[in-house]
Amino acid sequence: MSVKLEIETQYQVPDVFLSLVQEAADMAVSCEGVQEKAAVHILLCDDARIQEYNREYRGVDRATDVLSFPLISYPGGRTAGSMGKRLMEAYDDELNACMLGDLIISVPRAQEQAERYGHSVRRELAFLTVHGMCHLMGYDHIEEEDRVRMRAREEEILNAIGLSRAVDDTDEQQGVKHG
Repeated sequence: MSVKLEIETQYQVPDVFLSLVQEAADMAVSCEGVQEKAAVHILLCDDARIQEYNREYRGVDRATDVLSFPLISYPGGRTAGSMGKRLMEAYDDELNACMLGDLIISVPRAQEQAERYGHSVRRELAFLTVHGMCHLMGYDHIEEEDRVRMRAREEEILNAIGLSRAVDDTDEQQGVKHG
């Protein structure tokens, strides 16, 4: 299942990263078992812009790596894969898809975290996309049980696109140049 992505870039990113974001979003809905056509708006921006959104919508005046704004509310531990009827309530005729919500990702934060964690920017950007997609599909990580469940789904998705934690990848190995 392909997710209809509207990607807005306010930060220069290589085209290979845009393809990776699409692949990660597609795999997220596939692993979740979503049968309905889905759509997501993604903003790739800098720290200043994500800080504005974080301050305005969460009351937290600092930059972060990813913000998720789900448009669908899932009851009691349920997620998108088991809620087809709920997804259809968010069907958008113009998009010809169910709008899951919006993601905002800070590219500089992804670069910084990749360096800190010792993996590629590709893997970090894929992780942030997958993490945000999981939130849009009803996952959360406030309670320990929910965190474990969400992390397992994230790892399943990343494994499926070949970017598990066990993969020793670098951007140079993937032909990605920065700057």
